[in-house]
Amino acid sequence: MLTEDEAGHCISIREEESDEGNKFGICVLDCATSQFNLSVFEDDICRTKLETLMRQVRPKEILFTKVCTKHIRQSYLADIRYQGKLSVSTTRLLKSVLPAACLWTGLREVEGFGYEQTIQELRKLYPSGDEDENMDEDSNVLSVNVPEAIRDMADSKNAMESLGIMIWYVE
Repeated sequence: MLTEDEAGHCISIREEESDEGNKFGICVLDCATSQFNLSVFEDDICRTKLETLMRQVRPKEILFTKVCTKHIRQSYLADIRYQGKLSVSTTRLLKSVLPAACLWTGLREVEGFGYEQTIQELRKLYPSGDEDENMDEDSNVLSVNVPEAIRDMADSKNAMESLGIMIWYVE
């Protein structure tokens, strides 16, 4: 439902918090051209790289996994960090830098594809050829038919899950 001539970017984001910094998996889909970019990066405590990316891309929609209230209490009491869901600091940053018209689409934990499901979906989308007959179905090795840029990121859980969310969402 683009009304302008400019790109309409949809971004899925996964975050992994740690004491050293945060790791982000980002999948950007340009709805006007059907092109997408996949990225994974570590950021500082101020989330400078994430802020720069969001200011440059100015997405029309952002996809993320919601944290249910039960998990917030459990994580607070047990000091457990849940991977993939946006931290409070990241949410605050995004709310301050994203355009007011940006649509926030919060997905339940059962929505979107996790790491293993994303690998399976990629295998369905890019079936293996004769050269991959000996490939173990339980491994995370992807067929040579999968674009190299995606294969290079196959070891990154955050990148694969952000891609999995995007694949699930556009299906």
